[in-house]
Amino acid sequence: MVVQTTKSPNLNDLIQVLKSQFFNYSVYAFGSKPHPSIIVRKSAIVGVQITVRENEILVDACYPNIVISSVMSLLTASSIFPFNSWHSFEKKITGFLKIRYK
Repeated sequence: MVVQTTKSPNLNDLIQVLKSQFFNYSVYAFGSKPHPSIIVRKSAIVGVQITVRENEILVDACYPNIVISSVMSLLTASSIFPFNSWHSFEKKITGFLKIRYK
């Protein structure tokens, strides 16, 4: 999901905002290329990756652990785990960011 912003937040500031708003989830920087990202982890298999670009914030559901991601890519994840929890978590984070950075 994409959140359009008038001014994109600084990555470190966004991490602090997410940590204070979602204190019961793990929030950490992820040094992906070409843009660093933020991972918000709800559980071992449910999380989102947030990437900040000019005037937009991208929010994508993901496996927050690389080992879990590797294992799940080998399995047919769609038949094992429902994507409802991914989608609802992605919507929750996106909704907050839309209100905060509109």
